[in-house]
Amino acid sequence: MSRSPEVDEPRPAPRLLLGASLLLWGGITGRPLVGLVLAIAVEAAHWTRVRWDFGDPAYLRAWQVSILLLLLTTGLVWLDASMLSALPQTMSWLPVIMLPLQFVQSYGMHRSMSLANLSLFLRKRRAYAMRHGLPFRDIRFSFDHVYFPSILIAASLGDFSTSPVFFPAMLVLAAAAFLPRLKSRVSAGVMLLLAAVGGYGGERALDYAYHQFVLGHYDPAFLTYSRQTRTSIGELGEIKQSPAIHWRLIPHQGDLPRLLRIASYNSYVNTYWSAKLPPREETGESEVIDFETLESFGVDEPYWITAHDTPPEEATADALPRFTLRGSTPRKGLFPIPGNCGSLVLPNQDIETNPFGTLRVDPKHPVADALVLWGDPMSTAMPPWSDHRHPDRRSPDLRVPGNEKEAVVRVVDELGLRGLGLSEQIATLRAYFLRDFTYTRYLSRPRPDFDDKQERERFVSVFLEESKRGHCEYFATATAFLLREAGVPTRYATGFAVVERDPGSGEALVRGIHGHAWCLAWDARRGKWIDVDLTPPDWTGREAPRMPPWQALLDRWQILRDNILVWRSQPGNLAIALGLIFLPLLAGALLIGRRLWRSKRRIGRRRTRAEERAALALSPLGALERPASRHLGERPLGVPLPRWLGSLKGVLRDPDSLDEALALHQRLRFDPRADDADLRRRLESLVLPLKRELRRSRSTR
Repeated sequence: MSRSPEVDEPRPAPRLLLGASLLLWGGITGRPLVGLVLAIAVEAAHWTRVRWDFGDPAYLRAWQVSILLLLLTTGLVWLDASMLSALPQTMSWLPVIMLPLQFVQSYGMHRSMSLANLSLFLRKRRAYAMRHGLPFRDIRFSFDHVYFPSILIAASLGDFSTSPVFFPAMLVLAAAAFLPRLKSRVSAGVMLLLAAVGGYGGERALDYAYHQFVLGHYDPAFLTYSRQTRTSIGELGEIKQSPAIHWRLIPHQGDLPRLLRIASYNSYVNTYWSAKLPPREETGESEVIDFETLESFGVDEPYWITAHDTPPEEATADALPRFTLRGSTPRKGLFPIPGNCGSLVLPNQDIETNPFGTLRVDPKHPVADALVLWGDPMSTAMPPWSDHRHPDRRSPDLRVPGNEKEAVVRVVDELGLRGLGLSEQIATLRAYFLRDFTYTRYLSRPRPDFDDKQERERFVSVFLEESKRGHCEYFATATAFLLREAGVPTRYATGFAVVERDPGSGEALVRGIHGHAWCLAWDARRGKWIDVDLTPPDWTGREAPRMPPWQALLDRWQILRDNILVWRSQPGNLAIALGLIFLPLLAGALLIGRRLWRSKRRIGRRRTRAEERAALALSPLGALERPASRHLGERPLGVPLPRWLGSLKGVLRDPDSLDEALALHQRLRFDPRADDADLRRRLESLVLPLKRELRRSRSTR
């Protein structure tokens, strides 16, 4: 018996599998309403008899619509996310992007589509073969088998993919998809169990390795950028940083600052600088002050920056410089400001600060746009402090590590720093570093050859007395130790140097390669922290050759993106932007919906009981049509019942009984010499167990 193309087509996904997967995707990605709408749209194909006779042109148009949705999603995500997170966020929308293709699959008359519809190369090859009468093998597949793994991949990129529910739910869905299609379900179940155990064990092993070998023995909660930073001191090789623009300084009045501070630290141990916060005086316990909201300190405190939705009256003096700081900051990210910042105008943002003057911002928009007012005599950090419970201990801002102490004392005595004023000490150290030291980002011999572990970690001592070569972290750390030994409270600061100006716009561009480290020295006479940067000034020129030739194009693109996002975040502009984007899409959707409404067809009209009895009287084989549709879908128009039922052989345990039933049906219909009563009884005896088996077996559509 020959078979039609429809019979040889692959079987679709089991019923409710795609709907359950979409509900899981919606919950894991934080889009439950979208997931519910998609699940109803996909599963409704099993409940309605409305269909469209989609051909190859319709599949091609659906593919083009999916590509258009992909490009649109990529653009919208790129506007709201960083370059690193744009790809996974775009992939998390795959169920929506690929919905047009799934729609033509679920609501079409065929259960498969040609691979040539998704490939320009295959379409041209097929056209060439048809034009010249050459053979062409058309590869057909059910798009359900593509849509289902796409949903799982998108779900794995969701914000709640670490939920304990996610992994078991994925296993259940995978089992529902694959186990019914395998002959040996016992061995398949064992393999699935082993995969589950291996996946869970691998996840736990990676988590353990990360905490053991990456974080080491430090408390992960303590390893935040504001509380601790690991330097590259002691690292072998070249330090590489990105040339991408991180921040832009748009001048409004006065000069721009030379340094933008992100955070500062007062305690150094084994290449780590950390922030030892002051204990709470009211409790006398080890509890420390960390980040607190800015408003809690008031505007009269002399050492605290003030935050306002509009510039404060006292900060609008003509003599006070100001600029707009524009750039992207992550969630709960640290915000770069000048050390003598006086006011930050960042409307509708949650801003926090700590005793070191470090700002933490929880941005409401992808690009921050802050008005910064700065200048003397303002300061953002508290004065040096000591532990009031242990008054005999030195302030953290005056401690020099014991393994570096000997070399530091020798240099301080050699330079005669003790007893000098702060300005003289800084001038002496600047001349010392300019005369005897070289800036380099590549270290060929960073580690001294000592047997004792503590001796091997004397990286600053080797820098001061042997190599005299290093990058800014060496100069900043060495300066901090030397000033501390000379009696000046000093801290280590990280941030950016403002060294590049755009000659056309006058804006300052702050790139990753401008990342910098320097010192904060306490000026007791003025009662404030001052920036002390003794890295040789030629360090910025050494970064110029690292710029790729296409960087200018990337800069223009990023500046345009930031400006658009700032404009969009302003009141009233978001509605305009959404209208410009979604009105053409809505118009296109309405046009497609109108064409679909006009071309819809209703198939497989539900028969009355009388019609069913008449069909059964004609041939008992008709009783298999309804249970078979659970596995094969609705019988396409024009396909004979025996030919359509022939594809059930892969579902039944005993396909020979089906072959016999089909042969008896043909004899009953077309052989006038056959004994109708005997054939009907035999056919009924074959149809009854087949009907029971089809109803008991799991549905695949």
